[in-house]
Amino acid sequence: MPAQEDFPPVPTFAFTNLALIKDTTEMKKSAFFLNTIQGSVDDVIETKVTVEYEELLEAINSKSKILLLEGRPGCGKTTLTRKISRDWGEGAILRFIKYLFLIPLRQFYATPITGLSNILDYFDMSDLETEIKGNVGEGVCFIFDGLDEYSQKYTKDGGSWFEQLLRGHIVPSSTIIITSRPNASVELRKCVHLRGEVIGFLKKQIDEYIDKSFPNDPSKASEVKAYLLSHVNIQHMCYVPLHLVMIMFIHDSCQDQKVPLPTTETDVYNFFTRMSLVRYYRKIGKDVFLSDLRSLPSPESALFLSISKLAYNTTSASRTSISLQDINGEFSISDVANLGIIVVDKKEGLSGREPILSFVHLTNQEFLAAYHVSTLSSDKQLKAIREHIGQPHMGVVLKFFCGLTGLQNPDHWTSIMDYATNGILKSMHCVFESQNGQRCGELFSKVIGNLYIRNETLTLLDYCVVGYCLESAHDAVKSIKLMCQLTAEGLEIIVQKLTRSIESVTELQILDDLCDKDKLLALKELLHRFPNMKSLK
Repeated sequence: MPAQEDFPPVPTFAFTNLALIKDTTEMKKSAFFLNTIQGSVDDVIETKVTVEYEELLEAINSKSKILLLEGRPGCGKTTLTRKISRDWGEGAILRFIKYLFLIPLRQFYATPITGLSNILDYFDMSDLETEIKGNVGEGVCFIFDGLDEYSQKYTKDGGSWFEQLLRGHIVPSSTIIITSRPNASVELRKCVHLRGEVIGFLKKQIDEYIDKSFPNDPSKASEVKAYLLSHVNIQHMCYVPLHLVMIMFIHDSCQDQKVPLPTTETDVYNFFTRMSLVRYYRKIGKDVFLSDLRSLPSPESALFLSISKLAYNTTSASRTSISLQDINGEFSISDVANLGIIVVDKKEGLSGREPILSFVHLTNQEFLAAYHVSTLSSDKQLKAIREHIGQPHMGVVLKFFCGLTGLQNPDHWTSIMDYATNGILKSMHCVFESQNGQRCGELFSKVIGNLYIRNETLTLLDYCVVGYCLESAHDAVKSIKLMCQLTAEGLEIIVQKLTRSIESVTELQILDDLCDKDKLLALKELLHRFPNMKSLK
C-alpha cells in the first residue's frame, strides 16, 4: 500500500523545539504552569520547570536509565522520538548507545510483546538477541512510543514480560524512553528515573511557527495571528502543534472558498473533516462541494457512517487503535485508507502481522464519535448522554455533540443542566460550543443565579467561556464566586467578552492573591461591567 501523504500539509522547515518540563518537589502555579494546562484529562497538575532538549537527554546516565515523557495527543511526542533517533544517528546525542530501537507500540496493539525477540524481529535484527542479553542491555536504547496505544490488557498485568521490561527488570543496563498520554502512564511513574512532559507550543512558538510558514508573505502571517487573537478558543487549540497546522490550512481554505472562518472547535473539526473528504473526491476526479457532512454522496455516506460508529465504539472503550476485529468486515482497509480519515499503519515485510488502524488524531476520533451520536434517534441520543455524561474520557465527545446539535432538544439540555450540580464549568463549555446563548440564562436559573467555580485551574478557554456565558445570560447571574487562582490575561478576556453592563450581578468573591498590578487593573475593568455591585470580597 502506498505511503499516505500528510494532511493537512505540514511545512518542511526545520524542527521547531517543543517545550519540555519536569517535576520538582514543590507545587507552584506559575505563569508557565498555567500555560501548560488545557482543561482536559491529559493535564499534568504538578510542579513544572522548563528544561532544554539537550539537558533532559544529558540527564540519562548510568543511574537514570528510564525516562517517561508524557503529553496530550498531538503535542509532538512522536515527532520528538523521531528527532531523538535522528540526532542519535548523526552522533549528536546519547553517544554511549550502540543500538537504538524506536518502537511504535500501536504496531503491537493486536499482538503483545512477550519477549525481546518480538522487538528484534520487528527490525529484522533477531541475530542481536544473544549479544543484547549477554550485555544485559548495556549500550542499548529502547524508545517505546505511545504506551496509551498499546492494549491495556498487556500492561495491567504486573507480571507480564513487557511490564517487567518497562520497569527495567529484563535488561537492567539498557536505556528506556517511553512516551504516553498522562492518563495511561500513572502506574509507571513510580518506577521511572526521570519524568518530563511534552507540552506542545507556547505562545512565542505559535507565532514563530506561523512566521516560518509564510516566509515570503508576512501579511498572511499577520492575518492568521489576528484571527487567533480575536478567537481565544481557537488560539487555545494551537498549543497542540497538530491543531495549529490544521487551523492554518483551514484559514487558507476558507479564504479561497470565501466562506466564514470557524468560531468553535466543532466548526474547526467539521470543516477539516469535510476538506478531507473533498480531497478524496478530487483524487478520483470528482468535483464535490460539501456544505454539510450529511450531504455526503453514496456510497461514501454509508462508509462514513460506519467509520463514525467505529469512532464512537473505540472512544467509549478508551481506545485509539483499531484492529481488523473491530471493523468486522463492514468496510475494506483500502476503502477507508483512500478516504483519508483513518490511518493504516503496517510495517512492510512483517509477514503475519495484521495492519493497525487509527484515526488521524484523538480529537478527530472524538468528533466523529459525536457525529455518530448526532445521527441517532432522539431517544438513543438521550441514552448516550446519560450513559457518558460523567465520564472524563467522553467529555470532548459531549462537547462536540452540543456543537453539532446546537442544544436544540430540551430533554438533552435538561440532562446536561442536571450535571451542572457537579461543576457548572463543564455545562458552560457545552453551551459555548453550541453557541446557543438562550441556554445560558436557563443554566444560571438552574443554579439560582450563582456562578461558582472552585479549585479549578482555569485556562484561557475557560475565561472565554465564562465571558460568553455572562454576556449571553440576560441578567440571570446574581453572584460570581471565583475561588481559584486567576490571571490578568484571563480577567481581560472576560472583560473583552462583556460588551454591555451586567446589572444583575451584585456580589463578587475572589479567592486569590491580588498583589499583581496587572491583575488589579484587569479586575478594576471587570468591576466597571457590574454597576450594581454591592459586595466585593
